Amino acid sequence: MQEQLISEHLRDLVQIERISTRDNITMVTVRTPCLNRNLLTLIKSRLLPYNLQSDIMSFSTVALNGQTEDVADIMVYSVHHEDSDKLSLVPAMYLSDKPDKEKRWYSGPWMNLMLFIITSIIVFITGSATIVNRSLTDEWIWTIGFQFSIALMAILTAHEFGHYFAARYHGLKVTLPYFLPGILIPPGIMAGFGGTTVMPGTFGAFIRIQSPIQNRKQLLDVGASGPIAGFIVCLIVLIYGFITIPEKEWAYQFYDVSKLQEGDSVLQFGDSILFSLFGSWLAGDRMPAMYDIVHYPLIFAGWFGILVTALNLLPLGQLDGGHVWYALFGKKQKYAGYATFGVIVIMALWLDITSWFLWAILILVLIRIKHPPILDEDTPLDTRRKLIGMVAIIIFILTFMPAPIYEKVLTY
Repeated sequence: MQEQLISEHLRDLVQIERISTRDNITMVTVRTPCLNRNLLTLIKSRLLPYNLQSDIMSFSTVALNGQTEDVADIMVYSVHHEDSDKLSLVPAMYLSDKPDKEKRWYSGPWMNLMLFIITSIIVFITGSATIVNRSLTDEWIWTIGFQFSIALMAILTAHEFGHYFAARYHGLKVTLPYFLPGILIPPGIMAGFGGTTVMPGTFGAFIRIQSPIQNRKQLLDVGASGPIAGFIVCLIVLIYGFITIPEKEWAYQFYDVSKLQEGDSVLQFGDSILFSLFGSWLAGDRMPAMYDIVHYPLIFAGWFGILVTALNLLPLGQLDGGHVWYALFGKKQKYAGYATFGVIVIMALWLDITSWFLWAILILVLIRIKHPPILDEDTPLDTRRKLIGMVAIIIFILTFMPAPIYEKVLTY
């Protein structure tokens, strides 16, 4: 009965692809040339007289016969007045085909905490052993491990909770951060000079936003808050690290510097505008060679934080930078996306850096070049948010590294 009522009142507005009901909740998949705020308001007004409330659950754009159409999953559920005369809504959790108890093993906050602890331990071991040319069976340098792990985890945590609190501010359903543990790679495998591993002990972290982003304000806030929060912590780590950096000879205790000969190939860490300026201003003559920064826990953690920030702010698809550019410039974001993809391919070929080839593949398969549309394309950003968006773009310029990690031939 509910399905028939919904079909009758919506079929002249949208094309209904699928419709099914479970526990008095109806899921309707609709297709329309342009799904916007006005259309959603009209759908709500059609159903409200029958005590039916509608919420959009997911939204995407598909290509069909050379044309694009919007596809959305809409949840329709009954509302009723209780004794308190307050509106009571059917919980969205009943949409799942599995009981909520079966989901708790992976959806509870203990899973986020466990991943955080495991990641922190691996990052600590990386700092204590492998980045200072120790095998896992050698004596560890615990102080370096603590410095590296605390600094790096603080940067990643600030980044993810920046997204999290921005999403919560806008009432979006969002998960706590999921941290991704890295791999403990012994010195000598995927290693820099002297056997030091270049792996930081983590593959980063992510959150899942489970509500559709409605407008540009939400998109800008959620997209920019993570990189800006992580960048602030990264600045603190780098400033303190460069101010307290020892003489460059300090790194020589971890390998035999006499073996460095002209013409040798070493694994070099890339430079950025920000890193170069900080090194010149704060470290001066104590600034180590870029292939040696891995031996300085705070400097290396800050360097990795800069790299993560820059990659996230690329103006592509579902990256943070894609969110920021789409919020600022709407569908014109695609031009920045195509230009960025072209530059990445050129850098991969010209600089012969394998990692940029991998990024090009990831962009085509997962990240995408164009940002997907949002429901409300028309509501403009206020001046404050435009300034925040420009700050995010400036951060990208300051942190971008054309060649993050590459081989360099020593010359004297």
